[in-house]
Amino acid sequence: MRIAILSDIHDNIWNLTKTIKLLQNNVDTVVCCGDFCTPFIPPYLTKLKVPIYACLGNNDEDHIGLFKTGGELFNWTHLSKEYGQAELGGKKIAFCHYPKLAELLAQEGAFDAVFHGHTHFSRIEKYNKTILVNPGAICGIQKGKAGIASYAIYDTSTNTAEIYKIT
Repeated sequence: MRIAILSDIHDNIWNLTKTIKLLQNNVDTVVCCGDFCTPFIPPYLTKLKVPIYACLGNNDEDHIGLFKTGGELFNWTHLSKEYGQAELGGKKIAFCHYPKLAELLAQEGAFDAVFHGHTHFSRIEKYNKTILVNPGAICGIQKGKAGIASYAIYDTSTNTAEIYKIT
């Protein structure tokens, strides 16, 4: 199973549209690690016609609006939970927005993969059997300036991930 990992869209519909075209018919599901920003973003992702697992980030203000516009394909992590989790392709996966929580979850060893966002910088690290992935930012803003826009794809059959730049 191929899982697209997205984070930190920050309303950048241009990069999101490019990403959706690249992912179309190429992934089985999507995990979003927060910072959609406004409710007009989730409907773009539903064009992929695959299940979407999502949590909120620190810049997601209209939670109810995001939930409503996501529709039936979205599986939102409830606001009372610190992180989301799912079993996909036979792998236990956790996802959240913040890196410190993701690192703790990865170190715990209860998951095959842990995904996070927030920093806008991509990374792939291993903590024993657990892979930790930050896909970077769809918006392409790093430290307040134009930077690298990216996403990741995680392969459950190999427990590996790869970062892809959006150009």
